[in-house]
Amino acid sequence: MNRTRKPLRRTIDQQRVQVWYGWLRQLSKRSTAYALEKQLLPEGFARATDGSLSHRNRMVRYREGKHVPRSELVARAETRFPGGRALLEHPYWEILDPDRDVSVCAAAWLARLGADVQRLMYRPSRFVVDHVAKRRPITNVSLRQLENLGTFEALAATTLLLRETLQAGNSLRAHCCAASFWRLLLLIGSSVPFFDVLPAMAELADKALLHQVVHRGEQVALTSVPIRRYEGLLRGYCLAREDRGTMGPDHASWVRERLLLIRGKKGFDVQHAFRVPVIATPALQADPEMYANFLQDQMVRRMALDYCTKARWAHRVFIDDLMAFYNDPEGHWPAVDSVVKPLIPRPDRADSQRAIA
Repeated sequence: MNRTRKPLRRTIDQQRVQVWYGWLRQLSKRSTAYALEKQLLPEGFARATDGSLSHRNRMVRYREGKHVPRSELVARAETRFPGGRALLEHPYWEILDPDRDVSVCAAAWLARLGADVQRLMYRPSRFVVDHVAKRRPITNVSLRQLENLGTFEALAATTLLLRETLQAGNSLRAHCCAASFWRLLLLIGSSVPFFDVLPAMAELADKALLHQVVHRGEQVALTSVPIRRYEGLLRGYCLAREDRGTMGPDHASWVRERLLLIRGKKGFDVQHAFRVPVIATPALQADPEMYANFLQDQMVRRMALDYCTKARWAHRVFIDDLMAFYNDPEGHWPAVDSVVKPLIPRPDRADSQRAIA
């Protein structure tokens, strides 16, 4: 890997190569780098004197993201496993790079994000003579519409909006964009090839951009929560729904059902658990009263996730325990029973219905 590049640029390249490799591995149905290299680069294998096969271990380096593949190899892979080049050269990786000027590159990036995203980002032209498309303003509605797409393109567009709001100094709007980014990351997390690199994607996004989002003393930090637990909850819920025949296996159905959980439509505990992760800034920690409220809020978030995912929280009503926690002068969470409950939250649970009502 070229050592003259900045560390963050090297990390971005590492991850985009790993995403590309993951795509090839899934489409080729080859579980090892050796098998994939033998299929994609058979001429690189040679017989040793003892009759064994030797090769250059190139795919291992791509699996680890140590080298960016040459254009010839990318083109060869694209003929056999279409779609990999689009992931490797996706605008998302450029938008994450802070050295790229967002005000200069925004229009070019959006032009590469497809018709679904462009319909949401631009106003429809009213006159034939309109040569320059006009952008829509950033609103909660437009962010929600991008979430409804649930695609990598929508994640890239939301990342672009986040950079623009940070540049404009709008901390509230930046926080809203960060919350949408979090939801979209969870939406694409179960799809190929993002599942294998989901924690790394959260870490990279934090390092490149999300850590800049600070609102009311709270700094967005996606790596402050166990993202695999969220993905396990979402995936398990959708698989259970699919097994019962109440949803289809298509992308749109998965996005719709995952959004119901992520947006907290399935219960009060889920609503608290899926809020965008944050940590306290030094300024917030310096204010005893505000910091105490922050720690209390973080406790609620952690317990809400436990109520959604851990078997030991059976037959407990989250909102009742929440109220008891707020009323406890010493700030203790109510004691927990050891009864077993299903891993997957049920939409028809009595506590969920009461919380929604």
